[in-house]
Amino acid sequence: MSSREPLQRSLRVHRLSTALTPYEALPGFSDQSYLCLLETPGRSSGRGRYSFLCANPFLIFQAQGTTSRAGPPGDLQTLPGEPSEELRALLARYRSPSPQWTAGLPPFLGGAVGYLGYELLHSHEGIPAPGKANLALPDACLMFCGAVLATDHQEGTSWVLASGFGATHAEASRRADLELEDMLRRLASVPAAASRPGAAEYIQRRKARLALRPRLLEPHLAERGVRPSIDRTRYLESVYEVLEHIAAGDVFEVCLTQRFDAEHSGSGETLYGILRAVHEAPMAAYVRLPEGEVLSASPERFLSLDRARQVETHPIKGTRPRGSTPEEDAALRADLELNEKDRAENLMIVDLARNDLGRVCEFGTVRVPRLCQVETFPMTHQLVSTVHGRLRPELDAVDLLRAAFPGGSMTGAPKIEAMKLISRLEPSRRGVYSGSIGYFDFDGAMDLSIVIRTVLKQGSRVSFHTGGAIVADSIPEDEYQETLDKAHGLVLALEIADER
Repeated sequence: MSSREPLQRSLRVHRLSTALTPYEALPGFSDQSYLCLLETPGRSSGRGRYSFLCANPFLIFQAQGTTSRAGPPGDLQTLPGEPSEELRALLARYRSPSPQWTAGLPPFLGGAVGYLGYELLHSHEGIPAPGKANLALPDACLMFCGAVLATDHQEGTSWVLASGFGATHAEASRRADLELEDMLRRLASVPAAASRPGAAEYIQRRKARLALRPRLLEPHLAERGVRPSIDRTRYLESVYEVLEHIAAGDVFEVCLTQRFDAEHSGSGETLYGILRAVHEAPMAAYVRLPEGEVLSASPERFLSLDRARQVETHPIKGTRPRGSTPEEDAALRADLELNEKDRAENLMIVDLARNDLGRVCEFGTVRVPRLCQVETFPMTHQLVSTVHGRLRPELDAVDLLRAAFPGGSMTGAPKIEAMKLISRLEPSRRGVYSGSIGYFDFDGAMDLSIVIRTVLKQGSRVSFHTGGAIVADSIPEDEYQETLDKAHGLVLALEIADER
C-alpha cells in the first residue's frame, strides 16, 4: 500500500471505573520522550470541560521553515511539499471515511497533538526572516497518537480511547487492541495522587506571595535572576517606533513582545504542576519533547472546529492585574471593562478575526455573540470576545488554520504589516510563544490555544515571553509594565518551585 493511501481505522472505548485525570496519570509516562497533556486545571467551564493525555506516538511531524519531516520517532524523513500541505496529506491518511461513533464521548478520540510555533507563518507568508533562532526547537511538532486518556471534569468520568490503523480491518483492530493494552498497563502503575503536592498547596503559596508583592517590578526580576532579552530603554524605543508607524497609517495595532531567560534545575513536570495551580487557566498544556518541555497556562482559545463544522475563536486583548484588596480588585476590573483604549484594542482584533474566518466560512455565518466581556483569572482580568462561523463544506482544518494563523491577538492589525514590524523590531524569535498548542483529531475536528503564559524548559534554562498591544494612545511606560504584569505569575511559579 502507498504511504499516501488512506488507512482503515478501528476504535476501542474503555470507560474507567474510577475517574483518573490526565494530570494525575503523568507519573505513569515518565519514560516517554514525546508526550502531550491538554487540560483544564481550574473550574470546569464551556471552554475547559475536558482534559486529555497522549503519549507513545506512532508518527512525528515536524516543520522548520519551508521544510517538513515525518516518520516514527527517531526515523523522520524529509517530505517533498510545503509543510501545511504535507500536514493535510498526513491527516487525510488517518482520517476516518465517516466519523466514529461519538455519542456521550469526549470531543477528542485521538489524533495529532503538539504545537505550531509562531514562525510557522514564514512557510506561507512573504515576510522577512525574524530574529536569530536560539531556542533550538522546530517551528512545529505534532505527535500522531493512537491512544488518549480523556476526562470529563463536569461528569467526573474518564475513558481510554484507542485507535488502530492498518491496510485491513483485522490489522487495524489488532493495533487498536495493542494501543488500549499499553495505555491501561501504564495507568495501572500510576501512584496515588496524594504522593505529590496538590494544587491547593501551591494556590495558598501564590496568595501569600501576592499579599507581599501585588505587582512585579524590575527589581524583582533581578532578585530571581530573570534576565530580559532587551532592556527597558530598548523596549520603549520599539514602542515609540510602532507609534510612529501607527501615526503614519501603516498599522492600527501591533503586539510587541519581549523574552525573559532564567535558570531552574528542577523537574519540568513539577514546575508545570506549580504553573497550572498559579494560573488555573482553561487551556493549559504540558508538552514533552527530546528538545525540551513546553509548560503552558494559557487562558486563550485560538481556534476550534467541531464535527458539525462550527468554528469558534476567543480573542483576548486588554489586561489588568488582580488587586491586593477586594475593593482594588473590583476597581481594576471596572476600569478594564470601561476603558476605551482596551475596548479599541479588542475590537480591532475581533474585526481581524471576523475577516480571517470570513475567508473560509460560509457566507453570512460569521457572528460575534460575545463582545468585550471581562473574565477574571487568578493573576489577571482579561477582556474577551467570541467569534463564530461555519466552515465551508469543501474546506478542512488546515484551510482554517492557514486563514487565521497566527492568532490576531498576538500580531496586530493589519496582520501582515504588523508581522513585518514584529520581525524587524523583536531581536529573537518567538518560537512556540504566540503560536498554538492543541489537537487535530482523526475525525477532522481541531482545538488550539494561543500560546501565552508559557515557559520553555531546556535543561536548566527556562525562557518565556510576554507582550502587549500597542495602539495610537498607548503610553510606552505603561506598555512596558504590562509585560511585567503578565510575567508575574510565571515568575511566581519559578519562585515557588525554587522553595521545593
